[in-house]
Amino acid sequence: MSLLRSDRLWLFGGLALIAVLVASGWFLMINPKYTEASDMQDQVEDTTVQLATLRKNLALLKKDNANLSTYKAEKARLLKALPTGDDIPADDIPAFLTQLQVMGLDLKVDVDAYSATGRSDSDVVASVEELPIALNATGKIADISKFVSQLQNTQARAVLIESAQMKFDDDGKVTLGLTLNAFRNPGASTSTAVTTN
Repeated sequence: MSLLRSDRLWLFGGLALIAVLVASGWFLMINPKYTEASDMQDQVEDTTVQLATLRKNLALLKKDNANLSTYKAEKARLLKALPTGDDIPADDIPAFLTQLQVMGLDLKVDVDAYSATGRSDSDVVASVEELPIALNATGKIADISKFVSQLQNTQARAVLIESAQMKFDDDGKVTLGLTLNAFRNPGASTSTAVTTN
């Protein structure tokens, strides 16, 4: 009977040892590998998402690169609208007011009673100067409308209409009093600005 007991003891001891070896093998060797594999899978998924985002950004950049000449032309147009200190002499006010008069004549609008005060730094953009201008434009309502549209959108110089007052005359004409700001960049020359960006 003691032999049977001894066999059982060895059997249960062997089973217990196998269970301990399996459990320790699981916790010490297999489970860390599963965790490592799971972490690697998460990294692969993150990298796949990043790769998809980068591919999308690359496609957008290629599309933008195809339009680079258009962007450069738009930049040149915008730089022309914001002349620099080298582009305009210090007494550019009379020349700009003359330009407005000529534009008015082309549209059958009489531009007069204008005045311009000295330049001041812009409150919005530190590198830009504002030139406040007040003027009156007299003509038919349709011609005045064209003048304002051309003043704001077509002519090359960047201007912003701050206020407008309209008076109707007895002879069917309209006098529009405008207060506007013309802008300029007193900094480096246009050639420098174009090449640096």
